[in-house]
Amino acid sequence: MKGIKQGVWAVSILIMIAVAACDNSPKYDTNLLKNPSFEKVGRDGIPKDWKLVLFLGSPDDPTVTYGVDTLAQDGKRSWYFRGDPGTRRWYLLQQEVKVVGAGHARVRGWIQGDDVHYKAEQYAMCNFLLTFYDKDHHRFQVERRADRRTPLRPGTFPWEEQSYTFPVPDGTHYIAVSCVLGMNGQAWFDNVSLEIPKPTPWETQTTRNYVFHWLPGHPMPQGAVQHQQQLFDVDAAILGVKSDVVINYFFYPDSLTIRKMNSIKGDMYVSWDDYELHTIRPYDDHELIHFITDRIGRPPRSLAEGTVLWVQNQEPNSLLDQHMRMLVKADKVTDFISLFDYNTFARTDPKASIPTAAALVKYLEEKWGKQKLMDLYASVNGMNSYQTVSKGFEAVYGEPMDKTEANFKLWLLQNYRSK
Repeated sequence: MKGIKQGVWAVSILIMIAVAACDNSPKYDTNLLKNPSFEKVGRDGIPKDWKLVLFLGSPDDPTVTYGVDTLAQDGKRSWYFRGDPGTRRWYLLQQEVKVVGAGHARVRGWIQGDDVHYKAEQYAMCNFLLTFYDKDHHRFQVERRADRRTPLRPGTFPWEEQSYTFPVPDGTHYIAVSCVLGMNGQAWFDNVSLEIPKPTPWETQTTRNYVFHWLPGHPMPQGAVQHQQQLFDVDAAILGVKSDVVINYFFYPDSLTIRKMNSIKGDMYVSWDDYELHTIRPYDDHELIHFITDRIGRPPRSLAEGTVLWVQNQEPNSLLDQHMRMLVKADKVTDFISLFDYNTFARTDPKASIPTAAALVKYLEEKWGKQKLMDLYASVNGMNSYQTVSKGFEAVYGEPMDKTEANFKLWLLQNYRSK
């Protein structure tokens, strides 16, 4: 009898070991990084368990200054990068950890800045980056500098915490966390953390183009799911697009909940790469239009936002038409250079530039049709200057963009000038 009990006990132990070995679940809400505050430093001056990785630049370029400092938020040490107008070679301070089976990752850390600002030929980065790798250590998005990044923090400021949660691609086996500065000035980094938050028990419902998610006890309002799919169908028809895109629509009961769960300041978060919309609103007739066109191309912001406003104003004598009458009368129609040069567009009055862009979309659709409009999306994908957009425009419509601008202005006068 004693031998049987010992045998059963031994088998139980083996089963427990086997189960533990097969359990690839990450440790939730636990910092997975070693030496997160850079207290331990190697002989080479690099914090232990971290490495210096070339970010941009060639061997002969002036290198960003870096090192361990005693100005600390946690403990006695921090890490810093310092760039000047001549710096052209930039590095990441990076640590990589094995993470399998995670749906989201939370990166936290503290940054302090001294006169951090952009100079020509530099890179708008003063933040934390996440990079994801599969089991063969291949990056998921090799064309990008990083898969996910916290917001840029320029200027002069005391220690501030950044904390952001991002979705993790399916099949991820490794996550690299990096501290980076790609600009003029000095930035200190300290008390860095990579955590896997405990999965949220979402309830779901699926339609043709959506997977709706909501928290237990806080379902979407009655009829909202069907109405949102109808909005998608109507907008796709207006654009002349047959889309099989599937949008993950996360609905939150209030602003406090969405901000706490996603580490954001507003009440909406969009992940274009993952086709996710996080919102407190049960209906959306804006982002879904961007989602429909996203696979075709990502044009200049003016064209993208103008398309949304045009789709939303299809009825005769719409708010767009009324607004354009006022702009034409006041001679405040935005010129094409201001629309399609991103730096100039960012400084324009959106009350004039966005309606002008919407009217342009309306003009292009009336003259050349919906398919040509989508061809334009593909032709100017990723472009943000007037010169490059004009070449893509002419390739689609077969006429110089300055000629189109002249004809567009005549069309505006014919349609919106008060008689």
